[in-house]
Amino acid sequence: MAGLTVAEMLTVGALHGADEVFLAAGDSPVEHLVLAGTLPRLRELAPNTLVVLHGEAASGGWSLASALHTAWERHAAAVVTPRVALSRSAALLAQRLGITVLAVDRDPVEVALALAAEVAQPAAERARRVAACAELLAQQSTVRGVLGVLNAELAGVSVALLVDGGLIAGRAAALRPGRGRIDVRVDVPGPAGHRWAELVAAVPEPSRGYAEYVPTLLRLARAPLLAASARQRIETARRTAHEQAAFRLLRESAESREAVAGAPLAAEEPLTDSEPPMWTSELGWRVKGVNTAMWITAPAGTRGPPSPEQTTMLRVAWAEQLRDLPLVADQGGWLSWWNQPPGAPDEEVSKRLRALLGDVARGHGAAVGIGARRPGAAGLLRSLREAQLAAGAALADGPGAVREFSTAGVGAALAALPVGRLVAVADLVFPALADVRDREQIVRTVLAVLDHGGSLHQAAAQLGVHRNTVLARLKRAQELGLAYDDPAGRLAVHVLCHALTVAGHRAQPTAAVRHDWSG
Repeated sequence: MAGLTVAEMLTVGALHGADEVFLAAGDSPVEHLVLAGTLPRLRELAPNTLVVLHGEAASGGWSLASALHTAWERHAAAVVTPRVALSRSAALLAQRLGITVLAVDRDPVEVALALAAEVAQPAAERARRVAACAELLAQQSTVRGVLGVLNAELAGVSVALLVDGGLIAGRAAALRPGRGRIDVRVDVPGPAGHRWAELVAAVPEPSRGYAEYVPTLLRLARAPLLAASARQRIETARRTAHEQAAFRLLRESAESREAVAGAPLAAEEPLTDSEPPMWTSELGWRVKGVNTAMWITAPAGTRGPPSPEQTTMLRVAWAEQLRDLPLVADQGGWLSWWNQPPGAPDEEVSKRLRALLGDVARGHGAAVGIGARRPGAAGLLRSLREAQLAAGAALADGPGAVREFSTAGVGAALAALPVGRLVAVADLVFPALADVRDREQIVRTVLAVLDHGGSLHQAAAQLGVHRNTVLARLKRAQELGLAYDDPAGRLAVHVLCHALTVAGHRAQPTAAVRHDWSG
């Protein structure tokens, strides 16, 4: 059995809580322990010895400097000294020599006695630490808590939890490639026994003791992780159902007031800021005042409400970046809003908020639409409809795009088109286009030309290609049946190309979601 490393001994035991004056690599096994009170005793050290100084050797000044020099010459694993003997010059010397120096407040003789048992019986010490860690893991109720225990216990080791290759919790450093380390991976089975997730630990190399110890702790963490995940799923499902029902009531309440008024208000009519239901404050929702709605489209291929897994993943990112804003799963995506007090100045959504929304959406293959500022619950619902249209327009710009309804213009109406049905029609109307390899290029080129009223120069600038390239693609488009210059069919070609482009953006694969939940 390999001896304990200095890094291991710092986490639990006699050195736990010691002041790390300077910490070198710390991955060599401690093979011997020496309690040294005089300098001659240090000249007899064997390599990889943990030295505890006391008496004359720990009197400070020249004595401590000589002790550090001798320990470094004898390749000592680390030097432990009373805190009162330390000085700034001794700390700088330890850093210059590259030797680990630890300071303790307890009697060094007592520390040496406790360390002797650890060094003599590394297997027993590791078993004790495994039992203590297992108890800590069992006390955790969240995935983040479990990863926090692992990262605290495994000093110098970065641990992360991956689901489908994406970082869910832990330290991103565990995934960064680097020399001088080995990756320890342990599968985490799901409720049905199938692989649900993977624990990854980046262990410094060489570290024989850790290489045996780390897999044991990772396997111990599997059951607490599964329990915490199940608890989180249940809580997410409960919270989602609660919020969906609450927003449905809010919507019905506002719509009923509109019905009593006779008809929906026109866009230019002022909205009355009636008192919102009392339960909105219980959910932490602020509706009274001025609201700016935001709509986050569901990832490509999602039908109906987002799945609990998708909502959980989005909530993780939302809690990190936009925790002050509500998030409610709805049909086809998620809604949120930015509330301001009554009488707040009319200001655009801040650039920082737009950037954060874009970052969150990009990680989930979604786009964001932002409605206009409107007062009260009824205004929130109108702003939400605007945000949904703006999000549809943003989809054409790709994942992570953010559009405001005020700048989307009439083009936002295209978001109401049934893209799926139009794509099916395009396959029938343009059969020659279906199987060509450059289909996307041709469709994007025709759409750019039609968007710019037939201007080849502007279309080329938008696409980032030469004008002659645009001409060549248009010629090929005509050969495949896209008669973009026929006045009778120009509108139909324009709409179908728009639908094909939007469908192409929605079909793009979503990048792996990565969050750093450092423990």
